[in-house]
Parts: sequence; C-alpha cells; structure tokens
Amino acid sequence: MTTRLLRLLPAGLLWVVAATQAALPAAADDSGIVAAILAQMEASPLRAHGPPSVEAATDGSWVVEMGDDFLADVRGAQIPAELDARLQAIRLAVLLQREQAGAAPYPLDFRFNGRALEDHFPLPVQPLRDAGAVASAGVDVFVSASHGWYLHAGSTWRLQRPLSNGMVEDLVTPRFARQFVEALQREGVTSMLSRSEAMAPHPLAGEPWWQMATRYHAQALYPGRTDIWQSYADRDTPLREYNDDIRSRPLLANEVGAGVLVHLHTNAAANASATGMMAFHQSGRDEDRRLGHVVLCAMRDAIQRLPAYARYNVRVQPMTGNYGENRLALAPSILVELGFHTHPQDAVALQDPQFQAAVAEGLRQGYLQFQQGVGVGGASVCQ
Repeated sequence: MTTRLLRLLPAGLLWVVAATQAALPAAADDSGIVAAILAQMEASPLRAHGPPSVEAATDGSWVVEMGDDFLADVRGAQIPAELDARLQAIRLAVLLQREQAGAAPYPLDFRFNGRALEDHFPLPVQPLRDAGAVASAGVDVFVSASHGWYLHAGSTWRLQRPLSNGMVEDLVTPRFARQFVEALQREGVTSMLSRSEAMAPHPLAGEPWWQMATRYHAQALYPGRTDIWQSYADRDTPLREYNDDIRSRPLLANEVGAGVLVHLHTNAAANASATGMMAFHQSGRDEDRRLGHVVLCAMRDAIQRLPAYARYNVRVQPMTGNYGENRLALAPSILVELGFHTHPQDAVALQDPQFQAAVAEGLRQGYLQFQQGVGVGGASVCQ
C-alpha cells in the first residue's frame, strides 16, 4: 500500500480490514462441486451421477446443471449478489484449473433444474430507461470502480473487500477509473464515474466520500430515487445495502443514458498462483462480448509495451459471467478483472502508476475501436 494511500486511510482501518477479511460471509465449500465439474469435462464420454452434471455444446461451451437444491437456501425475489459471487467463484476455479492443464477457457453456463438463474426469481429486470433512448442521450461511458464502504445489517460500516498483499481493491480501482476518464476527456468522450471523488467525510460513515460505495453517491445525486440506490427487495438481510450497491451501478448508468459500461475490479482466487487480467460479459449479448474482446486486445498491447509487464497475462477472449452489474445494464457492459490482488506480483502491478496509465490507455483505445466497429460480426481482433 502506498504512503499516500496510508495517509488517506482513517486511523484503525488497516486493523478493521485485516480482521474483517471480507464483507460477505464465508462462502460454502464448493470444492466438491468444482472437482465434479472438472472430472466430467475431462471424461470421455461424459458421465453424470446427479448434480452437478455437465454437457458440452457444439460451440465448445459447457452447460452445468446444478439442480434445484443449490438454490434451496437462497431467499428473496431478486438474485442476491452473494449468489452471483458464489457461482463466479466456482466458474473461476474451473477456469483456472483447466487453464493450468492447458485446456481452452470455453464459456461455462449454469442451469438449475434446466432453467437459467434469472428464471428462478419472480422479480424481473426492470430497467429505468427505455432501451431505445440509450443510444441517443446521456454520457458515452459509465465507469464503475468496484466497491467501497457499505452499511452492514444497519449498524456497521464495512469495506466490501479485504486487505490483500498490501492493497484493498475498493481503494485502488478508483485510480484506474480516474485515469481512464481523463483519457476519454482528451478524446472529447463524455463519461461518468460511479463513485464520488470528494475528500470530505460521508456524514454517516465518517469515511471520505471517495471511499464510499456507489449506492451512497447515487443517493446523494438522486435523493428521491430509491429505485436506483435502494432497489434490493429483501430489506431484512444484513447484506441489503451490499446488494443495493451492486444493483445501483447499472441502474445509475441506465438513468443517465450511458452508451457503454465498464466495471473495473481486481480479482481473488484461492489458488495464490492465479495471475493476470480477464473480462466478463452477460451471456447472449454479442455487442458486450465484442466490447470485451476489443478492449482486452487493446489493453494487452498497451500493458505489454512496458518492459516490466511485457509478459503480463491478459486473456483476450472475454468470458460469460452472470454479474448484476452486466445483467441489469441496458447498454453494452463488461466487467474487467485487472489482476489478482491475491497474487503478490499482480498486487504490485495494480498499485504501479505506470501500469495504471497503460491500462487507461488500453481502455481508451479499445473504446474508440469498439465505436469504430472493430470486431463486428464476431471477427477476431487478436489471438
């Protein structure tokens, strides 16, 4: 963690983050599910003995049937962010293990008794704007810098991510967002940041506004619009404002008529050797996939021009991943994992101003190429 960042942290924060470890409760031990998926993907012919069961599609993707029991303990009428996170952890573990074995990272989609995740929850996605209005009004690019402080169970303010290898994701990604916005401004491209950049303390949390989650910035911008910043229906769960925050990012972008959404995160894996960059888009959305591919190719070029990062791993094919940030967006939306904060060398890169500047340059170039139609029709931009 840099000296400047240490000066900005309120007293005792490092202890709080290290002690708390994470905002979410400990995830269920899904190692058995991961092992079963891998065993079936590697078997020939595929054999399944109950959920999970895996089928290979003709396009190389995989469909994993998880069964109804997987959702038995999930409450509420909307998909909770912690369920998205659990499924993504399973997907990531499978991806990394297959990658380590030299297998191609084909898409992995989950089904629950034959149905998509969204079909199990009665409250559908209800965007705030008409989809046809997005292209003709509003900001060009909405830039979301991951997480921040949120109110847990109505009583305790917590950061959404833990201290890892000297950094906290919530407090590092805003630097990438700021540099990306500045790069867009030089091109005359309009943009909006999801989080405040103010240094003044939040009146309730007491933490600087720039460290607060998007939910609270959206509340300050639109105090009467609870449909943007308080849209999670289950108001009894301790994670209600955590879930509000995930949803507020795309809902705020929809409200301001964003043409493209870019969500910047850093990654985590139980496998400490996991390293590099990847991006995710919502399944079935071709323009989102194209945006991810074009941007990843441009970022790889920009990053690897730096001698120190000439071999930095950038996976140039975006993968499907069911994230609320992408799922609720009206416009093309991607979630970029810039690197693994659980990997010591990645954590160093993520805090390096030169690396941050290269990422911003790649994001700028990728966005411009996307607008120019690069990769239309599924054409490969880079390998």
